[in-house]
Amino acid sequence: MDDVSVGIILVLGTVVTSLIGLRWWRHRRAGKLADKLLAEVIKGKDAFRR
Repeated sequence: MDDVSVGIILVLGTVVTSLIGLRWWRHRRAGKLADKLLAEVIKGKDAFRR
């Protein structure tokens, strides 16, 4: 393989890895927020009015 094809493979691998990482991070952050809201609801607080 020449240098161009190696570069293309590296760029594609980087893009795919970063997209998977972003999706994981958003899912994790949304899960933490949902857990916090649920805990406030269980305590009897109104979680939607600040």
